[in-house]
Amino acid sequence: MKKTEKVYFPGLNALRFIAASAVIITHIELLKGLFGLKSFWLNPLLYNLGGLGVYFFFVLSGFLITYLLLKEKTLLNEIKIKDFYIRRILRIWPLYFFILILGFFVLPFFKEIHISNLEISFQQHFYPNLLLYLFILPNLAFSFYAAVPHIGQSWSIGVEEQFYIFWPWLIKRSDNILKTLFVFIVVIIVVKVLYLYLPVSLKTKDWYIPIKRFLAMTKLESMAIGGIGAYFLFHNNLKILKFITHKLVFMLSFLFVFLLVYFTPQKLQDGIHIIYSVLFLIIIMNISSGKFWLISFLDNSIFNYLGNISYGIYMYHFMIIPMVLFFYEKIDIQVGIVTENILIYFVVFLFTIIISSISFFLFEIKFIKIKTKYTTINSSK
Repeated sequence: MKKTEKVYFPGLNALRFIAASAVIITHIELLKGLFGLKSFWLNPLLYNLGGLGVYFFFVLSGFLITYLLLKEKTLLNEIKIKDFYIRRILRIWPLYFFILILGFFVLPFFKEIHISNLEISFQQHFYPNLLLYLFILPNLAFSFYAAVPHIGQSWSIGVEEQFYIFWPWLIKRSDNILKTLFVFIVVIIVVKVLYLYLPVSLKTKDWYIPIKRFLAMTKLESMAIGGIGAYFLFHNNLKILKFITHKLVFMLSFLFVFLLVYFTPQKLQDGIHIIYSVLFLIIIMNISSGKFWLISFLDNSIFNYLGNISYGIYMYHFMIIPMVLFFYEKIDIQVGIVTENILIYFVVFLFTIIISSISFFLFEIKFIKIKTKYTTINSSK
């Protein structure tokens, strides 16, 4: 068997699960309202929690992928691009396409769990959506049409796959990686800003809003910010690391995330993800350093397990929530609002974890084992 060098960051598996949980919480509240139950979706924290979870995923992905690429480049004096693509394909594509099959060809037959406000658009744009999903462009589909019921969350998978297309080439070819990362971020931001300030005559075109949505969802700059953190950590930049891992900086990053949820100025809405990304990077680097005082709580077998199946948790939850809500309504349990929410959340998380576990051990693990043949630097514990 091919020998691999292991890289392990304590607490990252816990962060994966926590980020996935944030998305689930927002979607539970969203769907509760659509199923006629009392919902707290419009609470600023619950409304934004799902988006924050996805931004966190993007930064974490950019951080980890960039670190592993830098490690491989140093160890082998090259980056094996072909192996990189094979690893990504084997980890992402099997579950992605399985979810696609469920979303387009299985779940539509179960009318009891239909998400009513999405069904009309789904039927009207079935084939364009299917074509874009098949080419792993769910974010482009989501830009032009309403989300595909039960699998709309996969738009972020499209963003990550598009990031992976060029990122290993950028790291491999760049002589000054840090400068390249900063230039990349600036270019992306400039393109988005220029698009926002196109002439009014162009903003009235039919394509303007869908492209704006596409640019808004494509958070490549968040992944690149994660990459900058990986660069500083890999090269052990003591001045930067000392500042980032200072306890006050760490605590303030948590505080600012919370404050921005409630007090973000309207003018910053289109760029707030950049600030969140920097704050999330600070949190990631502090926890992954192993110096966080709760690291013994985060870095344990339970969180490591949940982190390992977090891809499935993210992909399956949006089809499990409607099922739980449907049966909850059918049973018609007369309980208070607190008990009702405890029951719904517990059952949703329980069944999401069970289904994700089954998927991981009966399906995904087969491809993960093949993936190890193409792995030189392994990020597993």
